[in-house]
Amino acid sequence: MREPFDPAAYYHVYNRGVDKRNIFEDPADVQRFYNSLYLLNDEDYKHPGTLLEKEALISAAGMLAYGRNTHVSIVAFCLMRNHFHLLLKATVPGGISKFLHKLEMSYSKGFNERYERTGALFEGAFKAKPVDYEEHLQLLPRYIHLNALDGTSSHWREGQTPDWKLAEKNLEAHHWSSHSAYARSEQDLPVIDMNIVRKWFPTAAEYDAYLRTPTVYGSEDPTFAIRP
Repeated sequence: MREPFDPAAYYHVYNRGVDKRNIFEDPADVQRFYNSLYLLNDEDYKHPGTLLEKEALISAAGMLAYGRNTHVSIVAFCLMRNHFHLLLKATVPGGISKFLHKLEMSYSKGFNERYERTGALFEGAFKAKPVDYEEHLQLLPRYIHLNALDGTSSHWREGQTPDWKLAEKNLEAHHWSSHSAYARSEQDLPVIDMNIVRKWFPTAAEYDAYLRTPTVYGSEDPTFAIRP
C-alpha cells in the first residue's frame, strides 16, 4: 500500500505506457490529457453531459480558475510520447492520490474507447518521489522541461547543450510542457500555479539563466529517469 503523502511536500510524479507503449498517438490525445490536467484538478468538477458543455468549461477557464477547489498545485509538467512528468504539491489532504486516480482512469478509458482496445494503459500505479531537500526542488522544473529535448541532437542528460539556440527552438516546438509558462508566463489553460513560478523566477531572464546552467544543484536521481 502506498504510504500517505506528506501534505507539505512536493512530489515528482511520473508514469509511462505499459510495455513502454505510446500513451499519446496524436495531438488530439495530448490535448485531451492537457485539458484534463485543468478540468480534473477540481474537487467540484462533474463530468459534463455533452462535448459542447465540456468545451464551454474549457473556454471559460480564465474566468473560472479562481473559484475552483483544487486537489493539487501543478508546478511543472512535460508530456512525452510514452510517459509524463508532473511536479505536484497537494492543496487538500489526499489531493495527489485523488487527482492522479481521476486523471489516469479518465484518460485510459477515453484512450481505450478511441483505439478500440482493452486492458491497462499505464505501467502500474503512478510513481511519486518526494522532494526532500530544497536543492532537489530547484532542480526539478529544469529536469522536467528538458525531457522535451530527448530525441534531438542535444545531450542534456550528459550535461551537454552546446547549441542553446537550437535547444530553445526545440523546447518551444514541444508545446506540451510548462516551459512556456516559465519562459513567457503564457499557458493555454490555467494549469500551472503561476504564483509559485513567479516566486522562483520573477523574470523570463532569470528562468533562461537557470535553464542554461549545465548542472543545477547536482544531477537528477537516475533511478527514476524515464527514457523513451
